[in-house]
Amino acid sequence: MLLVIVVSVLPTVVLLIVSYLQAIAYAKGNLEGIIKLATIKTDRLLEDADAILHRSKVDLQNANTQTSVKILQRQIYNDFRFREAGIINTKGLLTLSSLGVMNAPVPISPIKAQFDPRNPDLQILGLGRTQIMQEKSIVLMLQGSGKISSIYLLVDPVVLTNFLEAIPDLDLGSNGFIAYVASDERLLSGIGSLPPNIYSGLQNPSFKTLQVTQSTRNGRITIVGELGRKWVLRYWLQQLIVGVPLSVFISGVLIYLLIRQIRKVNTLDYELRRGLAQKEFEIYYQPIIDLDTRQCVGSEALLRWHHPERGLLNPGLFIPIAEETGLIVPMTEWLLKKVIQDRAILEPLFPYLYTSVNLSPTQLNIGDVDRLIQILKEANNHEKAQITFEITENKLVEEQLQVVQDAIARLKLWGARFAIDDFGTGYSNIAYLQSLNIDQLKLDQLFIKGLEYGNQIPQLVDSLIDFGDRVGLTIVAEGIETELQYQYLKTRRVRYGQGWLFSRALPFAEFEQFLQTQAR
Repeated sequence: MLLVIVVSVLPTVVLLIVSYLQAIAYAKGNLEGIIKLATIKTDRLLEDADAILHRSKVDLQNANTQTSVKILQRQIYNDFRFREAGIINTKGLLTLSSLGVMNAPVPISPIKAQFDPRNPDLQILGLGRTQIMQEKSIVLMLQGSGKISSIYLLVDPVVLTNFLEAIPDLDLGSNGFIAYVASDERLLSGIGSLPPNIYSGLQNPSFKTLQVTQSTRNGRITIVGELGRKWVLRYWLQQLIVGVPLSVFISGVLIYLLIRQIRKVNTLDYELRRGLAQKEFEIYYQPIIDLDTRQCVGSEALLRWHHPERGLLNPGLFIPIAEETGLIVPMTEWLLKKVIQDRAILEPLFPYLYTSVNLSPTQLNIGDVDRLIQILKEANNHEKAQITFEITENKLVEEQLQVVQDAIARLKLWGARFAIDDFGTGYSNIAYLQSLNIDQLKLDQLFIKGLEYGNQIPQLVDSLIDFGDRVGLTIVAEGIETELQYQYLKTRRVRYGQGWLFSRALPFAEFEQFLQTQAR
């Protein structure tokens, strides 16, 4: 019962987990896309800044004061991303900028990081301001030469984040943010609820948040995106409020249906045992016809169940349960006994008839055929019993080859023959089938029905027939329903066939009458 509940609830649990993971993956994917775009734009900004500063460094080598101002102005006016450009002398003071000449050199303040005059690469000094440009800006510096210690560019921090305003429906929630952090842990720019110590959050991300980071190509700036997990799951939680009661209801229905089905199976198991004891089963015989003469040469014994409440039941309903519960073994033994009794009645007039009996592959796979041998042994004239056991190809176990071979050999000692039922629908290899000492191959009715449709099925049927002929096996075609199918198989020299074209499965009395009618 616990297993039933688990199986019923499991789909709901799996659905909730999958939807949870999808919500997280969707939010993370969107955030990764934004951070990637931010990284690309920042890389481009730093590359352009580096190019401007290097170009200015060359142009300023021999320029006078007024020319230097014009050179810097030309660089700034051509690119709105940069607020100001200027020259720092060897004493670390600003002497002139794109906004004009300083009457007295002044420092750029406040900048926590110090410029390294030995580093030839572009340096990011953090946020600072000049005497003229009072708004805080990101200071970018490049090593100079001669009297010029360094050249700087001021970048409006908003330049890094203004593209985010163009992203439709961007919502970081109450605790989310996107931040630009320098390599020395300084915050350069950002939007959202920026925490006081972003760098510690990078080193120890919380489970309560969803975090994405990516660095620029030179590693000087890291862009951090973070969303509150609760915010990411807000729609999922809303759906959960509605979905959980509905899922519980569906699970309850599934539990009820499964319990009902289990009780039904258990009931059917009990009824099968009772049916065997009370002789509720009956054998129907479907004639097997010689396709050349259209005369009956045998029959297939098919089990029917006269259920006291449900009426006549076909084997498709109860045989799988009998296989699962092990009742198939006593049912097969009862069937074989009854077939031998019926044959005893027919044998005086129709001694040439053979009867096919379906044998559970389970019995062959474990070699449990002692009772069947005993039944054949007790039958009168067992050498003339002409019993053919049909076994289904797709249920044979190749790993039990020796056991199956021994079981078949033992039954053959008492006059039995063997046929592979539903041939062509299983997965057994040819060598395996040839090793079983089989006498007949029964072509599955699906192939026979397909003879009237397309070109591939007839070719497949021809190949199966050719295989049977090559290995010396008798071919029996099942499910012949039309004259066209019959004529096709006859021209291919298929020896035997059965199907509604000749006769449906008949109770013993009607089968006996069918034989007598043919004999006239």
